[in-house]
Amino acid sequence: MKGLEETLKEKGIYITTTKGDSMNPMLVEGRDKVVIVPPKFPLKKYDVPVYRKLGHYTMHRIVKVKKNGYIICGDNRTALEKDVRESDIVGVLEGFYQGDKYVSAADKEYLKYAEKTVKSLKWKRAKNFPRRVIRKLKRIIKGG
Repeated sequence: MKGLEETLKEKGIYITTTKGDSMNPMLVEGRDKVVIVPPKFPLKKYDVPVYRKLGHYTMHRIVKVKKNGYIICGDNRTALEKDVRESDIVGVLEGFYQGDKYVSAADKEYLKYAEKTVKSLKWKRAKNFPRRVIRKLKRIIKGG
């Protein structure tokens, strides 16, 4: 998303194709275009901010709003990012194009999808728990 912050300041909107699979199945890499606008704080649960992390931009969904930040997770992920602050956030998803079809982030059907996705996160995390434990144990054994 080169030029994202500059374009948002200049034009108030940024449209680009997606990269990565972390927001599948909603957004598919290279197929879909996202419409990003400047954030209006505070953001809400189910909003999809674009934020700076470790030198690159990430776009994931807010699963919980905390007093001093947001807990965020990609729709196709189970790892929670617990330390996203307003100062990290540069934009927010206003909507997206799947081919010629535009879907607003305020659309009722979209919001049902977002709610269902966040509710299924606990189940997905529980299902992946044994795999996470095994990976952690392997790292401990390798390091020790």
